[in-house]
Amino acid sequence: MLNEYYKNVMKIKIGAIVFFLSVWLTGCVSNNMAWRTNERIKEVNLGMTKSEVIAILGPKYMIASSSKDEKGNPTEVLAYKSDSSEEYRLKFISNKLIEWNREHVNKYVVPDQPTPVVK
Repeated sequence: MLNEYYKNVMKIKIGAIVFFLSVWLTGCVSNNMAWRTNERIKEVNLGMTKSEVIAILGPKYMIASSSKDEKGNPTEVLAYKSDSSEEYRLKFISNKLIEWNREHVNKYVVPDQPTPVVK
């Protein structure tokens, strides 16, 4: 009976260790992806095609906007996460990169406050 108790305790300990290791490794992987984006952005040059940029930065991007400019050319902005509060935005016109920048993303949105009435 005591031997069975120790087996159960060991199973719980091993389960807890596996759980914490998986959480820790998940955090390392996501942080590594952000740093990889920070390093790889240095390889991106204006004039590159969208597929060339994706080949460098990877397929995990968001389409931040898509429209046509005043001349009717397709315009698209891709966003790549850098870390929890930054992202790179890359603007393409007619499939050519014309601009990119790093933006701070405010994850704490403050709701609009009513304008005070002055009497």
